[in-house]
Amino acid sequence: MDSRRGRAWGKLVKVDSSETVLLFSSECTVGRKKGCYLSFPANKLVSGEHCKIVKDESSGLVWLEDMSTNGTVINMSKLVKKQTHMLQNGDVIYFVYRKSEPEQSQANDPTTTQEEETENLEPKSKRRKTDDDKSYELGVPCTSRPEVVSSSKPPAEGTKTDKMEESLTCVICQDLLHDCVSLQPCMHVFCAACYSGWMERSSLCPTCRCPVERIHKNHILNNLVEAYLIQHPEKCRSEDDLKSMDSRNKITQDMLQPKVERSFSDEEGSSDYLFELSDNDTPQEYRCPPQGCHLICTCCLQPMPDRRAELSNQQVIAQQCVLCQRPFCHMYWGCQRIGCQGCLARFSDLNLTDKCLDGVLNNNNYESEVLRNYLSSRGQSWKDLLKDSLQGLQQGNYLLTDCRISANTILCFCCGLRAFKELAYKYRQNIPSSELPATVTSRPDCYWGRNCRTQVKAHHAAKFNHICEQTRFKS
Repeated sequence: MDSRRGRAWGKLVKVDSSETVLLFSSECTVGRKKGCYLSFPANKLVSGEHCKIVKDESSGLVWLEDMSTNGTVINMSKLVKKQTHMLQNGDVIYFVYRKSEPEQSQANDPTTTQEEETENLEPKSKRRKTDDDKSYELGVPCTSRPEVVSSSKPPAEGTKTDKMEESLTCVICQDLLHDCVSLQPCMHVFCAACYSGWMERSSLCPTCRCPVERIHKNHILNNLVEAYLIQHPEKCRSEDDLKSMDSRNKITQDMLQPKVERSFSDEEGSSDYLFELSDNDTPQEYRCPPQGCHLICTCCLQPMPDRRAELSNQQVIAQQCVLCQRPFCHMYWGCQRIGCQGCLARFSDLNLTDKCLDGVLNNNNYESEVLRNYLSSRGQSWKDLLKDSLQGLQQGNYLLTDCRISANTILCFCCGLRAFKELAYKYRQNIPSSELPATVTSRPDCYWGRNCRTQVKAHHAAKFNHICEQTRFKS
């Protein structure tokens, strides 16, 4: 440590050795980030900023504030996010605690000749093998006598890491998996109840932060956990814990798979039917014929029966975009990809979201902001713009480059967004100058008009009007 920073007010002492880290700052952060005072970059069980140890300069009090996802355990009591705990002599603190083996996780209180607070990480027998993964004691140095550091009792010989249990442990609750689900495409696994709580806060994977597209039951791991508990019954969860887990499970069957009655052809190796669940029921009498063809949804990449040849049947719902001809399953039985806003719908029913106004006018952010402000001043949104534009299209006031597009045209999200941008330009073009700010109407037209390639730059977009046609070098 840098001696120029003054005298250390405390120290972190590794429980199983005399290795120490002196504390100089009044606020010391512990976590996985490299900028933390005590960093464990290789341990994914520690949050980016797990907790912080704070000392009040005036009173001399020291407390710990948790900032983690999984919590911090102090004296066998869990501290959750944003909670604080006043630290006292003899406190035992775990950044990561293995509930399944508390006898191995809990450290003995060290015996010292000074006021001392101990801080312990994940037990050695359960920790990942990394040089940065260490456990420490927190000590406040005494002014009246030299520092004496003592470590806890060494772990019992013969203690070995149970690799099977490590593989079957949920990284959120640090216990054996219960009702395991796997996320796609990353394939990380969690307890259904644990992921339900995370799912309400984030659509990313808790482990790798990859966007989650689908959720599936992992029957193989569930069977392995069941077999493991037969060999190690002492590691079973309590009945109350299991009931609590089941009550916190918010993952429904509709989230797991669509409801369809599917059959496989002989080429696919089976003539059995698969029954799955969904919101939009297809006619129950329908069966996939032998040698029948299937379409792969462009959005969720799941198969559906190819029924495009039955367009004369009124019960058959559209399965592809009219413009790009790509297949989508949303109108057929409901697309199950997480984050899907409705990948196929009538143009008037497409859910383009509020982000559709970002750069809607030829990626010109200035002109797009002018349009957004105009709509806001009238208490309108993109939905009103789409409705008014479709009315103008029906009345012949607006003309689109593709004459097939109307309010009832079946479009995918991408094609619908392109058509919406073209309508938005027509809408902006027809706004009277008297209803726009003087700073907007006083700008001269750009020679290149709507075809200008420089309008994406802010200074050029603000200086010239681009809601006009090209006048230079136009034959």
